[in-house]
Amino acid sequence: MAVGAELAWVATMSTLHRFLSASAAGWVKIMLTAVSQLVLVPIFLGHWSVEEYGCWLIIQTIVSLSSIVSAGHQNYVGFEFLKVGDKRPEDFRVLFYSAIPWVLLIASFELLVLVGLIYLGFMRSTFDPNGSLNQALLRQAFASLLLYSASALITSVGGLAGRAVAPYGYFPRMTWWQTYLGLVGTIASAVAVAAGADLLETAVCTVLAGLVFNVPIHVDLWKMLSRHGIRPIRPDWKAGFRNFTHSVAIALTTVLDIFRQQGVRVLLSSTIGISGMTAFATTRTMSNLSLQGIGTITAPVMPEIMRFLRERDAERTNAIIGFVWALAVIALAPVLIVFQWIMPVIYHVWTRGKIGFDPMLFGLFSISLLIFALARPLIAILQGNNLLKVQLYISIGNSVIAVAGILMFTGVFGVSGAATALLIAELAATALSAFFAKRWLDRNHIRFPWELLYVALTSIAVAAVAILSMVEFQEQITLILAVSMAVNCAIATVFYRRLPPLAVAKVRGLFRRRR
Repeated sequence: MAVGAELAWVATMSTLHRFLSASAAGWVKIMLTAVSQLVLVPIFLGHWSVEEYGCWLIIQTIVSLSSIVSAGHQNYVGFEFLKVGDKRPEDFRVLFYSAIPWVLLIASFELLVLVGLIYLGFMRSTFDPNGSLNQALLRQAFASLLLYSASALITSVGGLAGRAVAPYGYFPRMTWWQTYLGLVGTIASAVAVAAGADLLETAVCTVLAGLVFNVPIHVDLWKMLSRHGIRPIRPDWKAGFRNFTHSVAIALTTVLDIFRQQGVRVLLSSTIGISGMTAFATTRTMSNLSLQGIGTITAPVMPEIMRFLRERDAERTNAIIGFVWALAVIALAPVLIVFQWIMPVIYHVWTRGKIGFDPMLFGLFSISLLIFALARPLIAILQGNNLLKVQLYISIGNSVIAVAGILMFTGVFGVSGAATALLIAELAATALSAFFAKRWLDRNHIRFPWELLYVALTSIAVAAVAILSMVEFQEQITLILAVSMAVNCAIATVFYRRLPPLAVAKVRGLFRRRR
């Protein structure tokens, strides 16, 4: 009876319900991350030396970088889950259980690579480039790093299972589980440090807390898989290997994305110096909050848009694309204009006046965010259908344009030149994404939502003009703000009238729920 009730609940839970639940979980996670940064840093620095805290940060970074191959493989298989969907359980079982051995092998390989790098001495230069770090602390850092990597191996199958349940409507549920897991890790590390734990002891406490909390998550995952008949079968090693080789392109794309995010700092430090790079990175951190907010809108709709694409449902596909653009572009544009107005005060308080606010730099980042948001549903079409070569070509083109632009513009225009280069790269990537997404839709007899795209582009253009005008004519900033808000209201009205009926119903439902 309980199983029947659960299946009925999942079946009747609407797209809007799932979106709101997953989006809420995403926003809670963002807020918890922000609060934890405010709370954890004073706790860590109040009980640890700067060297210990630096080792802790390096460990988190290396753990993320060392699992790129695993992340690429699981993302690829996750998109395959969405393509197969919930109507072909036998194909789904083969895909899932054929991936499990490779998930374990890849995670084991990543752990062995770290062991080798530590044994051969390559990792020492990462933690202790000057040879001045306490050797006991260095050994603790190495042990903590291996402990985190071993934990990733233990929980790797659970990560795959979390992706496997998304086509069955459980994406919001897993998002909440991940939010709670992050909270547990934050609390465990804070309590351990406050109680006097050193680096290794804190890592042990955090990893153990995560493993213990993973037990109910894995139990819940097994119940979900069992409800839908995804029971164990013998893996198909050839199919698993084929999926692994295909996933390498996603790993390469991830590396290029990380380079654009982090490697640009190296380029800037060599072209305009440390102070310019610091101003660039700090300003970008502020705009990343909006970027994370976009993620809470686009990530939850991936299972839904794949379901509609799989069913070749043109009406619902255009409705979900319009719904995303309504929230991530039309609604975001006036918010970013307001941010441009109030950010000088917020930035001064946040940096304690030690780093000057560059309105042009922040404005260019905001415009790039709107272009990024416009591309999200288009890229979802490419990612969801695992069009790997297309994704890789777009990522390579984006990276080449960004690097070339930074080298060309920074010497003349400083940090604003670097931001301009990233904006041009984002425009090129969005244009390519639209071209290839339209081509896929045309081949599958789904009409591309041109009218909605034109209105969304108009909204971005108006926001760009308003933001740049606020930079150049600061004495008229109130007038510019008022006019831009009025124009944005008119654009929102036009966009709303062009939305498919299903998207209009979702928007109305969203606002009814907020009352």
